[in-house]
Amino acid sequence: MILTDDNFCTIVEAVKQGRNIFDNIKKAIHFLIATNVGEIVTIFVGLLLGLKSPLLAIQLLWINLVTDSLPAIAIGLEPPEKDIMSKKPRDAKKSLFADGLWGKIFVEGIMLRNANIICI
Repeated sequence: MILTDDNFCTIVEAVKQGRNIFDNIKKAIHFLIATNVGEIVTIFVGLLLGLKSPLLAIQLLWINLVTDSLPAIAIGLEPPEKDIMSKKPRDAKKSLFADGLWGKIFVEGIMLRNANIICI
């Protein structure tokens, strides 16, 4: 880390911004994978039930354009949480998907699939 202004307070702000960026990337990935799991499972269940594809290709493109990109950008630009500096440093060897993130993604994907099936 290079201090350009000879002020050690800059280090604290840099750590705060780094933690915020990491948290926002994790939230955006969580959101994107969960919504896409919901789409995939909806199509898969529809095909298993012998129905025609519940979502056409153009519908999938529209869904991914509108419901994935804009919210993911908004999540990525969220300000830091108030207690971000009181949290312990994260383990650099720990995966982004540690702490049960895959389970949360799967459960949310199934909930989205259920909502999609109800709407269809």
